[in-house]
Amino acid sequence: MVVRAASSFSAEKRLQAVGVLLVALWLLAVLGGPALAGALGLSLNPHGHSHLYAHGHPFVDARVLWGVPNALDVLSNLPLAVAGLCGGWAMGRCRIDAQVRPALHMFFAGLVLTALGSAWYHWSPDPMGLVWDRLGMGVAFAGALALAVAERVSARAAVLALCAVLPMAMTSAVLPVVQGNVLPWAVVQFGGMLLFVWLALQPAAARAMGVRLGLLVALYAVAKLLEIGDEAVFHGTGGLVSGHSLKHVVAALTAWPVVQAMRQNARAAGFTRAPA
Repeated sequence: MVVRAASSFSAEKRLQAVGVLLVALWLLAVLGGPALAGALGLSLNPHGHSHLYAHGHPFVDARVLWGVPNALDVLSNLPLAVAGLCGGWAMGRCRIDAQVRPALHMFFAGLVLTALGSAWYHWSPDPMGLVWDRLGMGVAFAGALALAVAERVSARAAVLALCAVLPMAMTSAVLPVVQGNVLPWAVVQFGGMLLFVWLALQPAAARAMGVRLGLLVALYAVAKLLEIGDEAVFHGTGGLVSGHSLKHVVAALTAWPVVQAMRQNARAAGFTRAPA
C-alpha cells in the first residue's frame, strides 16, 4: 500500500512538471501568438487554415443534398451526437468514482456539443461558427484528457487537470475571432495530445477503469490524418466522401473504448444497475 501511494505521488509530480511546461507554452501563445506566427511566416485566417476553396470554405466537399448545404460535413456529425448520448446513458447504469464522473460527463457532453457546433459551422462556415465548434471540442478534449489522467495518475489529479484544461480550451476557442490568434488552440490540441500519448505510455493507476488509451490515441491520429487529407480522400474516393466527413465518424468511435471500460469495470465490481 505504501509503495502504491509513493508511485502515485511520483506520477503526480511528473504530471505536474509536464503540465507546467504546457501551460507556459500556452501562455506564450496567448501573449505573443500573432507576433510569433508572423515571425514564423505563418499566414492563418480565423478558420485556422491557410487556404480557402473557390466556394469560400476551407473544406472540399460543398455539395448540397436534400436541401442541406455542405451536406456530408453537416450530417456526418450525427454519429458524434449518438456516441455522446450513448455514453451518458451508460453512465446512468454504472456506479463510477465520484472524482472521475466529471471527466466522463465532460467527455460525453462534449461529443454532443461538438456535433451541434460542428453541424452549425459546416452548414455555413464562418469564424464565429468555428468558435461554437471548437467550444464543444474543447469540452470533449478536456474530459478525455482528465480521464486519461485518472487512468494513469489518480482521480484526484484528474479533477485538477479538468479544472486547468477546460478554461484553457474555452479561451483558445474564442481567441481566433477576438484577436486572430490561432496558436493557443494549436497548443491545446497538439500539446494536449502529446500529454495524452505520454499518459498512455505510463502504467495504469491503482483504481483505473481500464480504458485503452492507446486505442484512443490511434483513433485521434486517424481522425487528424483524415482532416489533413480532406481533399485527397475526396478525390481518392471518386468524390464519394471527404476526409473531413470521415473524421467526424472516426472521432465518434472514441466513445466506444470508454463505454466498454465503464461497463466491464462495473460488471467486475458488481455495480451495473439492473434495467428499471
